[in-house]
Amino acid sequence: MIVHLYVAVVLLIICNLCYVYSEIVTMTLVGSALIASGFFGWDSIKTNTVCRYMECCTDSYIPYDLKALKQSFEERMFGQPLVYELINILKAHKEALRNEQKRNKKALVISLHGWSGVGKNYATTMIAEALYSNGMKSNFVKVFMGKKDFSCTHAQKAQDELLAKIKKIVSKCPTSLIVFDEIHEMCPSVLDVIKPLLDHHHAVDGVDYRDSIFIFISNIGGTEIATHLLELYNDGVKRNDLQFHDFEPLIRRTAYKTGGFDKSSIIAQHLIDYYIPFLPLEQRHVETCALAEFRSHGVYNPSKEMMEDALSVISYGPSEDQQIFANNGCKRFSRQIPYVIQKHNRTRDEL
Repeated sequence: MIVHLYVAVVLLIICNLCYVYSEIVTMTLVGSALIASGFFGWDSIKTNTVCRYMECCTDSYIPYDLKALKQSFEERMFGQPLVYELINILKAHKEALRNEQKRNKKALVISLHGWSGVGKNYATTMIAEALYSNGMKSNFVKVFMGKKDFSCTHAQKAQDELLAKIKKIVSKCPTSLIVFDEIHEMCPSVLDVIKPLLDHHHAVDGVDYRDSIFIFISNIGGTEIATHLLELYNDGVKRNDLQFHDFEPLIRRTAYKTGGFDKSSIIAQHLIDYYIPFLPLEQRHVETCALAEFRSHGVYNPSKEMMEDALSVISYGPSEDQQIFANNGCKRFSRQIPYVIQKHNRTRDEL
């Protein structure tokens, strides 16, 4: 019994010594970190500690890899010659992030317009993948959806919540990407609350938005773009020779009386820097989309019958007399082509 008591006392002393030692080691490490911060800076310490395990607003997580974006456009975007200008737009924005003399004077604001299925959301995803290592899943990328995120019956509440969410994201990372999708379904006036964030201000309520990017996505102007494109074709203008200014005036006029842009001060005060028209796709573009979708499912040489089945869901317009443009672009292929592959595999298995 005495022996057991003696052993217990010894173990208790050892435990206390271990605890004291661990506290000394901990304090030493903390002190070393604090001392090191004097020499190397907190950013250096954070990069080598916290940022190894969680996303940080640093170059390693926000590489702005515009070469990768160009490659993505070349391999996965079809029939949209003007989309390549986004690379130059983002390059100029990136250079201003690192050059005090070229400092951004305001947030970069881009509005993407065109029919459904022509690549607007696809391009936005590619931008997020190139700018952020975690792509659309990055904590510094936020997507708001038309009716889903904004209540028309509680507009003031929707505005307050919108402002708070954007402020929280950009406070954590000035180079955040804020996306508004389905503007055509959004309540008018909701977007007016973010006007100060897009304007030429050093800071709004203590937050600097000048290095952030805002992208608006909508179907607004799709029909007008298609109609004007036909007019330009008739005048002998080639698709690859088109410019932004060929479409911007008509997009602005249409947007200013539609959906979330209706009578918007963002448009009235010229805070949208670029209106990007996404052109309606022609049959050759749709066929290229189909082939790319087949390849993504491991089918590199689809048969003639498979292609015909895939393209059977595509209708053309703008009218029965002018069946030039695909009404739904490439949107339906994401569901149609996996079905076509299964259908033809089953047919072969039955033979």
